[in-house]
Amino acid sequence: MTSTQQAGARPAGGDTAAPAGPAFTPVTGRLRATPVDPVDEIAVVSETEVVVRKTVREDDPYLEGHYPEFTVYPGAFIIESVFDAVLRLVRAHRGERTFVEPAEISSVRFTTALRPGDTLQVRCVCEASEDENGADVLRVVAHCTNGEAKAALVKMAFRVLPAEEPTGSGAA
Repeated sequence: MTSTQQAGARPAGGDTAAPAGPAFTPVTGRLRATPVDPVDEIAVVSETEVVVRKTVREDDPYLEGHYPEFTVYPGAFIIESVFDAVLRLVRAHRGERTFVEPAEISSVRFTTALRPGDTLQVRCVCEASEDENGADVLRVVAHCTNGEAKAALVKMAFRVLPAEEPTGSGAA
């Protein structure tokens, strides 16, 4: 199954304007920093592969002050794009209320700076496994490129948190 969509049109958090202050994540009940839209396009290729794209824009507020004389896309945002890609993959196959949380970053190698106008493409290949407690884990290798140039290689693991039952369903 292949599906592609524009990130701005996505059902969960589809508003591309970032709210002021921390954002509450209802699935986990945790506060997260004000969201930066880490992807522009999402293509779920299979149950184990997803590709996302993000165009680095000169006027994006997160670039201000990040090496002012040589503006580059922050490496932490590349990792956030990997997280968002894996979250979208899991939700496409396990339901919108399923969540993932980073369990481990085993390796990150940044090889090319991304500048305004560049397009980051992240191709994540995921392998299901279990941790020592039997919890569901996805091991991910993310190949991050800018055109033909390799921008980063990220190896991470994510715990898959099961979908919560909706509250207020009226069940007794």
